[in-house]
Amino acid sequence: MTYYLLNDPASQRQRLVRDDHISSVEINKTDQVITLLLVGGQEIRLTHDESKQFMHHIKSHMPASAT
Repeated sequence: MTYYLLNDPASQRQRLVRDDHISSVEINKTDQVITLLLVGGQEIRLTHDESKQFMHHIKSHMPASAT
């Protein structure tokens, strides 16, 4: 089980998201913002900074064969 700590310095907000609660991820290519769709049906729209952190975390934890 992995957790993602997302920090938005502009709003002084931190989110701790558990990876097994995420059912899918939507990426808006226009503004490069991510929306996390959770297992229970909730949606979390990440800020630009949180989206960058999330993508960095995902890329750093991918197996070498997937990149």
